[in-house]
Amino acid sequence: MPSKTQYTVDDSEKWFSIEGSPELRYGRDELLSSESTDITFHQPWYPLGYTEVNFLSREEFSTLRNGLTECIKRIVEEECKIRTNEFSLTRYHEVIVNDADHLRIVRRTRDLFPNDFGFRINDLIPRFENILGFKLTDFNPLDQKQVHIIVRINRPLSNDYNPPHKDIYEGYDNKSYIPRFVNFWIPIAGVNEKSNLPLVPRSHLINESQILRTFEGGIIQGNKYRVRMIKSWSGNRSLERSKVSYGQVLIFSSHLIHGLACNENTDKTRVALEFRLFKS
Repeated sequence: MPSKTQYTVDDSEKWFSIEGSPELRYGRDELLSSESTDITFHQPWYPLGYTEVNFLSREEFSTLRNGLTECIKRIVEEECKIRTNEFSLTRYHEVIVNDADHLRIVRRTRDLFPNDFGFRINDLIPRFENILGFKLTDFNPLDQKQVHIIVRINRPLSNDYNPPHKDIYEGYDNKSYIPRFVNFWIPIAGVNEKSNLPLVPRSHLINESQILRTFEGGIIQGNKYRVRMIKSWSGNRSLERSKVSYGQVLIFSSHLIHGLACNENTDKTRVALEFRLFKS
């Protein structure tokens, strides 16, 4: 197996190490996104697989960002014993200067629940329901466990990103179960054309027999992930960065290929808030 692979993000070609990757193979002759498996099926944007929607006023967004800043500041102080009076999310990398401390932070921020935030984070859910036109829940109907909220922290020029993947694959590979949730991705800080989330439009409509991927956690740039790494789709390896901006939410099908969110800013940490919600 080659030790490197190439992807294109917004017409910029990039090479990545996949040394140590599990076996790559094509899936079965099937299309996994359907009316019964994808709750975005009846949305007007379903053919594309995602949409970018205004949902917070300037004041509401400022309140959300300030609340999240205090949340991350508290985690930094608790995990790394670092005190800072003027903590800024975009300058997070100036406070957390090594990988070991960063890993301590992300172990907390990738598994948060509403009570961890210190403000009413679940007040966002009715906004999402109004956009989609149906009720949502943060409890997985399969096991009735509450689904965590993820704060994505991506330092400048770092490897703080997942490989290209679909969020449904872990459940499908391990339990032959396709979780019926939808993704909400909210830009909070440091998000621009150099750091926004890359997507593959219409990739939820690609037959699995055309997708070359791992069937266990992928490895990219020496980092091991739970998500499956997708190497190519219909012979393609091109992604497009979302143009979602502050006060908006990016909503996308859990069947859509996304990832490889390299932060190419040299002086800004990128922070985003991610929800995965089920139809109630």
